[in-house]
Amino acid sequence: MKKTMLSILIVSLSSLWAREISVPNVGALAGALGSAGPGDVVVLAKGNWPDAEIKVGRGGSEQSPLTIRAESPGETILTGGSQLEINAPYVVVDGLYFSKGSIATEKFSVIHFKSHHGKVLNCAVADYNPPEFEDEYYWAYFSGDNNVLEKCYFKGKNNMHPLLGNAIDGSRTNTVRGCYFKTIPLDDGNGREILRMWGPGKFDPKDKDGAFCLVEGNLFDGADGEGTEIISLKSNYNRVLSNTIVGSRGCLNIRQGSHNVVQGNIMLGKGVEGAQGLRMSGFDNKVEGNYVSGCDWGIRIQTGEYIESALTSGYQANMKEKKSKKGESSDVNVAKYPPVQDLLLANNVSVNNTGADLEVGFSYKKHWPENQLVLLPENCQIKDNRFIRSTGGESVIGSLPDTQPPLDKIKLSPNHYENNLLLGGTCAYAPAKSGCKVESIPAGWSVEQELAKWKPLTPEDVGPAWVIALRKAGQFAIEDDKSCFRSDTGGADDKAEKKKKKKKTKQS
Repeated sequence: MKKTMLSILIVSLSSLWAREISVPNVGALAGALGSAGPGDVVVLAKGNWPDAEIKVGRGGSEQSPLTIRAESPGETILTGGSQLEINAPYVVVDGLYFSKGSIATEKFSVIHFKSHHGKVLNCAVADYNPPEFEDEYYWAYFSGDNNVLEKCYFKGKNNMHPLLGNAIDGSRTNTVRGCYFKTIPLDDGNGREILRMWGPGKFDPKDKDGAFCLVEGNLFDGADGEGTEIISLKSNYNRVLSNTIVGSRGCLNIRQGSHNVVQGNIMLGKGVEGAQGLRMSGFDNKVEGNYVSGCDWGIRIQTGEYIESALTSGYQANMKEKKSKKGESSDVNVAKYPPVQDLLLANNVSVNNTGADLEVGFSYKKHWPENQLVLLPENCQIKDNRFIRSTGGESVIGSLPDTQPPLDKIKLSPNHYENNLLLGGTCAYAPAKSGCKVESIPAGWSVEQELAKWKPLTPEDVGPAWVIALRKAGQFAIEDDKSCFRSDTGGADDKAEKKKKKKKTKQS
């Protein structure tokens, strides 16, 4: 009781001491940030802010965060080499607009969370591209814990590196919620995912640690990037919930990692070439209650790589440098795709996709023998899924194991198939037939009727309120500009050496 009263007293005193600090221009910014503390509100004036270095070195407290906000949301416009870097805890940033600028590549990210309990909301980054496509930086990056990116807007990223990333080390329990990712153009270059969530599990899917990230309620619209992965999980214990992906090339992928939950997501390919569904690797993942329609394929369960030993002399181990918690480095053999075990794939709906609704053992023996992709999924629960094909065709396909030497040494547990309903399609994979019921499509059924059971997010549901208001008023023309402005310079102090060799590798 005494501790509670003390906390209330501290919060009350902080409120009395809190100040509103008005900052008229870039020149006054450093001084204002240097003097601000818990409970203070730093207000950035309307207007153009060129080359603004918003480096927050002093934070707030759990009860009294430090707030940095635009005088009027969306009217503090950051240009040139402007960047936001949160280096202190309990900082809230609200209503800033990064537009048609470009940071130096050594700055790494336009918005960089480098501490804990930071929150960036109602902000936008649009067409913030460097002179060259090969110049690498993120638009948002988590290097700390318990940070939140909420109700933000991102449009037009057109350079190397993912739009948003989570660090491999020291970065956990971060959240991306209610954001809008719009018009990210397709171009060659592996490593241009929209979201790439690194963390524990990337090198070892059986690691008991994880990234513990939450990706919830976001809209991806024309978000192509590399055209292979839109959301890429490369860590353990993440949750990807209730997102909508519309007309975007690529898939939602558990690329590496275990104990992830992918649930309630809606993927509407709209017939766009390269639009894909759900793909997964790793142990004990749960993929439930998702909707995939109008894509090149529905759901793919990846084949895993055998790395215990070389099965042939042609095997090429995938050696990666891994740092221990003590900072020591060592080379480890990391599976290009970890095997799928104990997957729960349940209550998903796949409608009118071009290819199969479900493929079990995708990429089996691909690039054999240099890659040992020979571990088919095992001990998976595949049940209560609903696959619909109004034009017929194969709903369920898969790979059967090669039992000839040297692969005869690999023994796998069977998967369990139960109560999967195939409407209009067929099961072309013998192990799954007993758990699949094939029926004709009911009279009067339509795609519209099926989709009506779901609630895809719309542009009015996500992103900053000020962006929604400008869009409704016809005053947000940048949203429809697909040229994706590219800066003539690399920002005010861009002295980094430019990378001129374009990355062509498509495999991810």
